[in-house]
Amino acid sequence: WLKTHYPAEFMAGLFEHDPGMYPRRLLMAEARRIGVPLLPLDVNVSTDSYVVEWADADTDAEAPTRGIRLAFRDVQGITQAEIRRIIAERTDEPYESIADFYTRARPSRPLIQRLAAVGALDSLVVGDRRGDVIAYVRQLTAKHRPKSDSENQLPLARLDELPTGTPAPSRDEQLAAQLDVLSSELDGHVLDPYREMLDELGVTPADQLVDLRGGSEVIVAGIRVATQTPPMRSGKRVVFISFDDGHGIADCTFFEDAQQRVGPLLFGTKLMVVHGRTRRTGARGVSVQADNAFDLKQLWAQWRESRAA
Repeated sequence: WLKTHYPAEFMAGLFEHDPGMYPRRLLMAEARRIGVPLLPLDVNVSTDSYVVEWADADTDAEAPTRGIRLAFRDVQGITQAEIRRIIAERTDEPYESIADFYTRARPSRPLIQRLAAVGALDSLVVGDRRGDVIAYVRQLTAKHRPKSDSENQLPLARLDELPTGTPAPSRDEQLAAQLDVLSSELDGHVLDPYREMLDELGVTPADQLVDLRGGSEVIVAGIRVATQTPPMRSGKRVVFISFDDGHGIADCTFFEDAQQRVGPLLFGTKLMVVHGRTRRTGARGVSVQADNAFDLKQLWAQWRESRAA
């Protein structure tokens, strides 16, 4: 009932507690699936918690929508001291510029570069200028941190003269930055760049597996979200891997013969394509008994090469 009537509040509560074996990125994928907008990090708005707020200002929604503002805790490498300082310094007066944020919040060089890469500084400039922001932060962090106007050859106002015409990151580059910094995508999926090839291969989306009969031959693909090797009564090792493809979760089972075919990919590869057969586990339950698996990025390189030939 709560998920149906208050989906944003429901998902925000899950984000706060982060239960189960699946990573937070999977909870974020579920939020997107049920229509809850994920609002980007903003140094003047985000906190250390997942806050539910009206999303219309950040989205193209026609009707009022409740979304979830991402929390600083998601940023790779950020410290609690940095989070407290960012929030405390804006309490009386919001940050007015990137140089103002850099001077008052005193983030580390890697942190401000990560914040720029995922758009957390975008609200401090006019217009959609992500490329210029990233270029400016690189210039700013190459110098000594400014402490006051008197300690700089140029006043802080002049330090905010952003470069112009820097190419904006492509969608693929933005997704890569989000995965690198936040361990999750905000407005897309890591498989998006590969969709044309996956469609050509006949990959079945995870949410359609339940409609197939047991024993159906399938190809699934996704990013690894969980790997388990529980003790088995037989003493033989069985590997269970769950893959997220943006439509749902495909649970794949690798018995010994499949493990031998897959080899080192079994534990070391994040993006995979799996060939196997469906196995019914209940009225609404289905898994894939894997025959073989492949590195998605290697398949992509081969596919592009074949298209160019």
